Amino acid sequence: MKRRRVWMCLMVLLVLPSALIRNSVLAVCPLVASCDEGTAPYRTMDGSCNSLYSPLYGTPYRPYRRLLPAWYADGVSEPARMASGRPLPNARQLSMALFGEAEGRDGRNTIINMQFGQLVAHDMSFTADVFGVKCCPGGKRIPPDLLPPRCMPLEVPPDDPVLPPEDIQCMSMLRTKTTLEHPCVTNYGTAEQLSSVTAFLDLSIVYGNSHDQTASLREHRAGRMLVEHRHGQDWPPPNPNASHLCQMRHETDVCYLTGDLRSNQSPHLAILQIAHLLEHNRLAGELARLNPCWDEERLFQEARRINIAKYQSIVFNDWLPMYLGRANMLQHGLLQDGTDADGFVRDYNPLEDATVSNAFGTAAFRYFHNMIVGQLGLYQESGTEQSLLSDSVRLSDWLRRPGVLEQSNNRELLTRGMTSQPHDAANDQLTPEAKHFLFRNANPYGADLKAIDIHRARDHGLARYNDFRELCGLGRATRWEDLYGEIPRATVDRLARWYDTVDDVELAVAGALENHREAGATVGPTFLCILLEQFRRTRTGDRFFFENGVGAGFDASQLGELRKATIARLLCDNTEGLRRMQPNAFLLPEADGGNAPAACDELPEVLLEPWRGR
Repeated sequence: MKRRRVWMCLMVLLVLPSALIRNSVLAVCPLVASCDEGTAPYRTMDGSCNSLYSPLYGTPYRPYRRLLPAWYADGVSEPARMASGRPLPNARQLSMALFGEAEGRDGRNTIINMQFGQLVAHDMSFTADVFGVKCCPGGKRIPPDLLPPRCMPLEVPPDDPVLPPEDIQCMSMLRTKTTLEHPCVTNYGTAEQLSSVTAFLDLSIVYGNSHDQTASLREHRAGRMLVEHRHGQDWPPPNPNASHLCQMRHETDVCYLTGDLRSNQSPHLAILQIAHLLEHNRLAGELARLNPCWDEERLFQEARRINIAKYQSIVFNDWLPMYLGRANMLQHGLLQDGTDADGFVRDYNPLEDATVSNAFGTAAFRYFHNMIVGQLGLYQESGTEQSLLSDSVRLSDWLRRPGVLEQSNNRELLTRGMTSQPHDAANDQLTPEAKHFLFRNANPYGADLKAIDIHRARDHGLARYNDFRELCGLGRATRWEDLYGEIPRATVDRLARWYDTVDDVELAVAGALENHREAGATVGPTFLCILLEQFRRTRTGDRFFFENGVGAGFDASQLGELRKATIARLLCDNTEGLRRMQPNAFLLPEADGGNAPAACDELPEVLLEPWRGR
């Protein structure tokens, strides 16, 4: 095989205390990467060499992709202003004025539908170096002359109707690291934000984003990942930097070490992290039984490859169609009507760059925040029925405190609840738990997730909503009435009270307020356009995508098994005490609607027999 060499700038993603996180960019980049299609059959840990045409595509610490030019006040990095020169409206006031806080339940989808979206988002994108500096300690303002560099705190107006001004004067936000600060990325004069994880659907949340990080997470025996056995179950190992990443209020509090710094954010997110971790070890054990001559590295790599492939199958074949609409996916090339004679799709494009777009990671894919549920039900199994216990878990009590899973059999009860309880309806409402109490720690109040999203989009210089409307074929609005086709009239009237002109309206605001008019989609047309564009590149720009047939490393019989993967079976196989589950866990269980709960061993199973002796 022809060997291609390219000088690369490799970053080591360190799971270290905040001071070290801030200084994790290497001053020099001397390493050489060798890409050889013939002798390197597996994905690299940092995503390099996925593209043999451009080996840096999709690697960590590269700029997000721009779909449209950045919108900065100074053309470089200063947050935008309205055309009049006035500052954009306060993000907290926009959140309060335009987004309600009623918790209406979705009539079809379970919480895991929303929670799986956060897992996928974390797998594909992570704004670089946004932790470690307190820009608003204890909710109190820092004098401007003492404010640390890159701090861009979100001001809370003194007349806020919920947050008391004597306690909450601002919300902390550290600006994302950009090309202007990175010694290994070409600086073109405009700040381009960096993502610190691989852009591929490669379960980097489990395996990490560099060779060294992955090595620290492996057991280096029998192809397994590190786990710690306690309470009769396996758990991720303890995080050595627990005090920096988690709330450690009591002796019973825990903080997990995984491939992603955010894995401890919520109980349901931690459940999905744990399920994929344990699935790797389950696969490695089964492969070792089928292939006793395989060495430790082969067992690890093959288990990782199968784990990623099952995950990709769930994302594209089960989950995305419910979120984007199957017809929309077929129309835009995210799904294919036909395959070749062996069953492969083979739609890989070696010139395609899977790098996540800034609009996707900073606005469109944050739409799940509107679906967050404030109270997490604990569901028990009684015979063939599943019922809600009298107790439930308040979300803000357990953010960055995954230890709730290790109390009694809560992992089982919360897993069953996550697949039995509906998520909040996809609309312009946000649960108070995320709007006033986010990451409140032991305090009465916390941050506003919607306001933070708006503020972060300004940090990233996202182009105007009108620009994206035009890009997505909706036509440019020249007056407020032009928005009536996509946004409710009453909402447009409220937008007009906050923005000077229709051209000043922001993507992160208006995109989340659009009507859902596209068939089967739970987002409006502008966000749908951005999401479809990204996931098409995510698929066709991944040489190792499981249906590719060129780099994936599977034969036809193996591919047939991988397509049987479901989130229901994943949870069943990796949750102690779980005995029954509806076949499609993304949908509410229905006794007579074709999605009735069944015994776990009756659900479709990915059999590993086709891997015997390969």
